[in-house]
Amino acid sequence: MSNDILIYAAHTAFWAAFGITRLLTRGGADAPKEPLAGEAVAKQEETGRFSRTVLAVHMVAFGVMYYGIGTAVFPGLVPHWFAGQRIAGTAVIALGAILMSWAVASFHSWRFRAKLDPGHQLTTAGPFGFIRHPIYMGMNLLALGTAIWIPDVADWIGFVLMVIGSDLRARSEERLLVRAMGATYTDYCARTRRFIPGLY
Repeated sequence: MSNDILIYAAHTAFWAAFGITRLLTRGGADAPKEPLAGEAVAKQEETGRFSRTVLAVHMVAFGVMYYGIGTAVFPGLVPHWFAGQRIAGTAVIALGAILMSWAVASFHSWRFRAKLDPGHQLTTAGPFGFIRHPIYMGMNLLALGTAIWIPDVADWIGFVLMVIGSDLRARSEERLLVRAMGATYTDYCARTRRFIPGLY
């Protein structure tokens, strides 16, 4: 097992950073905030098609990832690919935590599913000025860092499923936002990439 048990500490820190940032930036309630100047705001409630189905892909990805961690760490079967793989994995997980926390601190209308409530605001501040889905990218980085630290088959499959789930959820949300906000959102999409600035 050695020091590989510390991957659980890295994951705990990742989720704690997300949760604490969420608590500190909620303002104590989920009531809609006054929109900032120039922000697009949804007029009615709307839910993305297949939002539960695409969410399920992410849930499977997390299940596979944590299964991979458990079956490699506790029997002491973590593959060794290169010196410093734990440090590299930790760095990628930390980057994901920073990105997700920054996104949550910048977001005015965070939702778990692809759903818009009246008053849902389009946010282009913080990391949303560079990529459209920094929270999903943070999850991708968590899975990638895990697969670097524990490069077994299950964790690489978990990473691939995480990327697929993120892409499906992102596309579902984008269709919803285009319907709700029209040209404002398509113009935003033209300026920013989905996950990786300048690439995708």
